[in-house]
Parts: sequence; C-alpha cells; structure tokens
Amino acid sequence: MKPLSSIQYLRAGAALAVVAYHALQWLGGGFDVGRAGVDVFFVISGLIMWTVTAGREVSAGAFLWRRFTRVAPLYWLASLGVAGMAVVWPAFLPQVHPGWRHLVLSLAFIPHLDPKGLPFPTLPPGWTLNYEAIFYLLFGLSLAAPEKWRARLVTGALAAMVAAGFLLDDPLYILGANPMLLQFAAGIWLGVALRRDVLPSRNWGAALIILAAAFWAAVEMGGLFVEFWRPLLWGIPATLLVAGAVTLEARGGLIRSRALTSLGDASYCIYLFHLPAMALVAHGLGTGRPWLFLPVALLASIGAGLAARTFLEKPLLKLLRSRTAAPADALTAT
Repeated sequence: MKPLSSIQYLRAGAALAVVAYHALQWLGGGFDVGRAGVDVFFVISGLIMWTVTAGREVSAGAFLWRRFTRVAPLYWLASLGVAGMAVVWPAFLPQVHPGWRHLVLSLAFIPHLDPKGLPFPTLPPGWTLNYEAIFYLLFGLSLAAPEKWRARLVTGALAAMVAAGFLLDDPLYILGANPMLLQFAAGIWLGVALRRDVLPSRNWGAALIILAAAFWAAVEMGGLFVEFWRPLLWGIPATLLVAGAVTLEARGGLIRSRALTSLGDASYCIYLFHLPAMALVAHGLGTGRPWLFLPVALLASIGAGLAARTFLEKPLLKLLRSRTAAPADALTAT
C-alpha cells in the first residue's frame, strides 16, 4: 500500500510548521522547532522517490525530467518575483539580496554564499531545494543499477558527501555536504520497509508518532537544540513521525481528510510563496497586534499556496509533461 494520504498530511503539517516559524520571525522569533518541517520534507522525499520507482523500469533521464518539471519552473517564478521586489522595494523582504551572480546560481540550484555571506539563495527557503537537487541527481544515477543495490548505493553516496563535508573545508559543510543528507537515506529505507511490508503494528505506528512529538517538545522546551546536532535532534523524530504515519496507513488506521490532502497537494506552493504573502500582510496590516497578524499571515500564506497550485503549478506541469511518458503512480504530487 502506498502512503498517499499519510504523506500528504505530513506535507501539509511540515509546510505549516515552517510558515508559523517565519510568521513569528516578524514578531521577534519563537517556535524554532517549526524549522523541523524541512527535516520531515527530506525524509518524505527519500520515501517517495523510492516508492514511485521501485518495481518499475524508470530511466535516469525520465526521472530527472520529472523532478525538474515538478521543482524548477515554480521555484524560478518565485525567485524572480522576490528578486524583482528586492530591487524596487528593498524593505519588502530584507533577507532577500539582489545580485545577478547570486540570482543565476540560485536558479541553477548551485549552493553558494549570498552577498552577506550566508548559505541562502535569492528565495531564502530555496536552500532546501539545493539539498533536494543533490539527492535527486544521486538517486537518478542509481537507477542505472539493479534495484537490489539502489538503496545501498544512494546511502553510500550520501554518506560519502557527508564525510567530505566533515573532512574538507567548512564551506562544503554549510553548503550541503552535512548529515542532513542522511535524512533522504532514512526515507529511502522507510520506503524499502513499506514495499517489503515489514512495518510494525498500528499501535506501534501511533506510538512512533507520539514519541516523535515528545522528542521535539523535549528539545524545544529544554532549550537543547544545537544546529550542529540537527540531524539527530530533529532528524530522528522526523524519521519516527514519517514511519509512524505510513505505518498507520499501511495497517488501516488513518483517518481521511480532504482538507489535509488539499493542503498537502499545495504544500510545495505554500513553501515557495509564503514569504512574499506574509510580507504583504506585515507591511499592510503591521505586526503590532500579534493576535491579528499571526492568523492573517497564516491564512494569506495558505491562500497564496492554494492559488499558486491552481493557477501556476498545475498548468505548468500539464504543459511540460503533456508529451513526456512517465510511469503512472498514486503519488501524483511527485
């Protein structure tokens, strides 16, 4: 059984966690654990890439084209939009720094340091897509190997990149060659377990979800988080959460929700467009009344994501994939 609904729910929750974190940044900070939504996305990505290719003949070219059409066009539109706003209205998103070299490297998914020396592309949340691009390339290349070796090959390649990040100059580590890459591998092995039907019982699935939440809460409330240990402090509970959710669905214990499914479908759009939507609210409404700003910013971010999903993402995917043969699968948001 493919984890369609559970994965969509997790996508929705991960995107909204990141949105909440960024909304609170306008108010001085808080809810740092909301950034762990990215770690959940990484585990999900590994699981999905395994699930949609296992047991099928998929070429590296077809796989990479499908990933490119899913990720790049919308990201380019969002990046060009905020870059244009940074030129005409620098205060709109102060963390966006214009510059041709910076923009070109960002659009090419090449990790680099921005004009202020930070490892963020023109659209700041796009740093995660640089990690995704590395993973997609490695996974795509692995498709040339027999399926029984793919999970090991990708895991080994990711581990080698992490080792390079530790052993070589610091820029490699902060630009992507760090243990966060292993979260993709964790997702792959969850996909292997799902395909082999070796997941635990429904009760264990629920227990894993509770354990993940307790882990995050303990780290957040105890002030225990250290960025260097992120792959453990946030990556382990992210893996537990995804494992628990797919287990619940595989064992028939998942409640169906159209609203969460729709938000999951639009999660990538929400992730890309929530910063400019939130900035419009901050500049138009102001941030002096947090009780008003926070819900309006959240709703604006969701609204922008749903609109982008309907009027940008779907038409672009239809246009770009209309003449491309690709394997059919239940996880249509890939």
